[in-house]
Amino acid sequence: MRINFYAKTKSGMVKKFELGQMLVKDGLITPAQLKEAVYNQVIFGGRLGTNLLELGYIDEETLSRYLARQHRVKTIRLEDLSQIRASVLKLIPRRLAEKYQAIPIRLEGNKLYVVMTNPSEMGALSELSFVTGKTIIPLVLPEVRIFDLLNRYYGIGRELRYMNIAMLEAERRKKKPKKVAKLKLKKLAVPVKQTPEKEKLKKEPVEELISEEEFQSLATEYFSKRQGEEAEPVSQQSASPASSPKPVLPLEKTTPKQVALAIYRELVRQGIDQEIPQPRIQDFLRAYIKSEFKDGILSLKLLANFLRQEASLEQERLNQIIDSISRLEESLGITMVRPGEEAVVEELEEEVIELEEVVEPEEAPELEIEYLPEPEEIVPEPEIPELSFEQATKILLEETQNRDDLARAVLGFAKGFFSRAVLFTVRNNQVFGWQGFGEKITSRGVQNFSLSLDQPSLFKTVVETSCHYLGPVIAQPENQRFLEALGGVKPQSVFLIPLLWQEKVVYILYGDNGEGANVPFEIGELLILAQKLPSAIQRLIEEKKKQYQVIQGGKI
Repeated sequence: MRINFYAKTKSGMVKKFELGQMLVKDGLITPAQLKEAVYNQVIFGGRLGTNLLELGYIDEETLSRYLARQHRVKTIRLEDLSQIRASVLKLIPRRLAEKYQAIPIRLEGNKLYVVMTNPSEMGALSELSFVTGKTIIPLVLPEVRIFDLLNRYYGIGRELRYMNIAMLEAERRKKKPKKVAKLKLKKLAVPVKQTPEKEKLKKEPVEELISEEEFQSLATEYFSKRQGEEAEPVSQQSASPASSPKPVLPLEKTTPKQVALAIYRELVRQGIDQEIPQPRIQDFLRAYIKSEFKDGILSLKLLANFLRQEASLEQERLNQIIDSISRLEESLGITMVRPGEEAVVEELEEEVIELEEVVEPEEAPELEIEYLPEPEEIVPEPEIPELSFEQATKILLEETQNRDDLARAVLGFAKGFFSRAVLFTVRNNQVFGWQGFGEKITSRGVQNFSLSLDQPSLFKTVVETSCHYLGPVIAQPENQRFLEALGGVKPQSVFLIPLLWQEKVVYILYGDNGEGANVPFEIGELLILAQKLPSAIQRLIEEKKKQYQVIQGGKI
């Protein structure tokens, strides 16, 4: 069933739901997880989906499908992207591929299929159509995958952070069960992390499911009948072969009402109504079944979270109750997915386009390096202007629109102290190059650098102490590798300044004055500017949160 993620506002305008809203609405992430992803997006950059992938809250296939729904286009299976014809790649020059994060993947007549991070960008579609002379059929893929393709086919690199995410996703896909013709359940190798109830389900009565009066009436009838059966002598119950147990045949089509009532009966039989008021159970089940029961499949994860939260059940008892509910599968003729299990279905989502019949391996050999589009003239990197303390402060506290503005303010003011400087991000026990300036320092060189905090280094010292470092570069392997990455320059002394958010180092500013030179000791204003960074980050977060208003009270 396709979900419509568009709604009319009071003014009659059509409002598109953001990706975060869609994922929370469908119970795939919690508002708290969305909030964490928004924080990461502001601090570390990238699209929201990239940060959700990096945090492990969704997988790449799920992200692709929801991006397709958000943009109202199709996505594509990743296996269909391993080989693309060189003649197709040459239709879009390197400059436009990088500008619009777009890769052509198939030419069919006058139709050129192009995967993009933002297929809703009309200016991009118009220019690509004009340059190629083709009708552009846009498809969508996550940012991480687009960057991987740009690097593979055009030699356009990105921060190593994106490569790390892509590698983690590739490893995850290798371990994922293959799709089979029949639905089957597979235990996850790692137990699923127990989270709070995904979202508070709406409490309004859902009449098309089952009314409160009908719920109570059917339940009362059921329990009266069951008590009467239990009162019969055992000898009478087993008097004839006709009364012996028989396998229950699955229903032709189980209705949501039947599922809700069966679960309600089992919960009352287990005594849950002694711990959670019956009206509360009924309210939850009405909304839960309507939301989660689709195509004969019911996930029990939200139910387990509800019971844990409302009744404060111990894990052992919770498992017993979930086991008893799972045994209703056969009598109801449906499939129940327990927490910690995943359903594997062969059918692809309707948002996925297949290209198998067009791109044949024998007709599309793996690209050799000479098939890549000719390198275009390298555009000089924009110079970072030197800023005064007042100018840098104003940018941080009033004008910042994104994290690159943060870098512009910090590096612009650092120019008054250092001839070379680099900003690094600190993420997942690693340091990644971000932006910089100076002799032998280029954006590509900076962004291709990463350093693990497992080994001794200046960066490890700064992160662990949250204090700045002034002094020589100590002769350690990671430090030497860092100097080589910055052109092999060996300064006499260097400065490293931690930039913190919520008392955690998220950025590091490095500065030196070139070969054999010392850095100045008087950098008080630079340290003061660093202390203003949390306010700038909070301002960005507040702006970003307005874009991801979610469900309850418009807050995340």
